[in-house]
Amino acid sequence: MRHSLQSGDFVAMMAKGCAAGKRCLTLLVMLALPVAVLSCGGGTSPAASSAPAPTPTPTPTPAPGPPTPLSGATITITAAGFSLDQTSLKSYPLSDLHVYQGSSLTFVNSDTQTHDVLSDPFGAHNDCPELNTAGFLTPGQARTTVPLTVLRSCGFHDHQNEGNTLFGGKVTIEAR
Repeated sequence: MRHSLQSGDFVAMMAKGCAAGKRCLTLLVMLALPVAVLSCGGGTSPAASSAPAPTPTPTPTPAPGPPTPLSGATITITAAGFSLDQTSLKSYPLSDLHVYQGSSLTFVNSDTQTHDVLSDPFGAHNDCPELNTAGFLTPGQARTTVPLTVLRSCGFHDHQNEGNTLFGGKVTIEAR
């Protein structure tokens, strides 16, 4: 009759035989060899791992610079004050408008009242005399200044609303 050995029985038998002084070295080697082969994954060694590729350093994005000066702008005058055309307003506010040297500003009176566009300072009107050429505008009238040729910054205002910041602005003329 054949008797099947369970792994627990085999270990108990080995321990009993070794304790009785019998030689167990052969049995231990026979038991250890299959365990060693199985733990190595069938005798193949894993592929040598290579060092991870270095993470590329991102190229820094340069900080956006100031917008490019405009080739001119249109300023509309209403009862509420001066307003810059939408295209120019995307780049600059009316309080800090930048145009290239040789550009002109166009003033359009969309109000029912007259307006008188002049250069700062109040009373003297001599910071940018070219702006004074917009001058007195009746309702519905538009006028373009002579080209702004001197590199500088200067304010402008409606002489009939002096002191009211809604009726003023500043332009900086820059080299091309």
